[in-house]
Amino acid sequence: MTTTAHGRFTSLLLDLATHEAEVTRVEEVGAGLRLVSIAGDGLRAAAWEPGDVVQVIVVGEALLGPWEIRSYTPLALDPATGTAQILWHVHGNGPGSDWAASAVEGTPCRVVGPRRGVRLPASHGALVLFGDETSFSTAVAVHRARDARVVLEVESVEESRAVLGGWFGLVDVVLVAREPGDAHLAEVERAVLAAQGGGVDVAPVLTGKASSVQRLHRALRGAGVQGRRISGVPYWAPGKKGLKGR
Repeated sequence: MTTTAHGRFTSLLLDLATHEAEVTRVEEVGAGLRLVSIAGDGLRAAAWEPGDVVQVIVVGEALLGPWEIRSYTPLALDPATGTAQILWHVHGNGPGSDWAASAVEGTPCRVVGPRRGVRLPASHGALVLFGDETSFSTAVAVHRARDARVVLEVESVEESRAVLGGWFGLVDVVLVAREPGDAHLAEVERAVLAAQGGGVDVAPVLTGKASSVQRLHRALRGAGVQGRRISGVPYWAPGKKGLKGR
């Protein structure tokens, strides 16, 4: 099969696997943060749980290509109206960010899902959720549904608290400001381990920057937390694209 034919075949499969949707609302909620509502018939009656992702084609049309698809965690999904709300971190470093920055009411798109994203424990015990600005949507969704102790590394503690608390009522959260050379991660480790509190029923869920997820995974294992109890879903890494979700 030629490269062109392969591309057309892949695009045809993508077209069959996706469904049409449209941006119905865009709200600026903070510096570099946009709350984007996407509605489509394919999201009606969808089986969605907090932590699940919706994939959005952010570059190209399904039948034309080339295309790029990215995974995002809705902070809410209403199957009655077929509407997903995604809190987008617009950082200007990729096609997903560019798409969210340019999205306006009426912007058409194609979506896939919902699909499994962050794997939350089946039991409804307490969680420790770690992440960063790319995890805000996940943090809000999970905190609304579960007893979640949230720890986030952020660029601005003040701005992040205003967004999470003022817009979404997430006030019980530990925010740690980034420092050069990741010097702040020592404080993040202390905060995550304190939130874990040695509880055998507390499940750590690690999201956000890949290197931070790896470091905290090691710290939790070193503190005696069994590896099978730790859920790790890196949302991004410098120089890489298309990680599992955000």
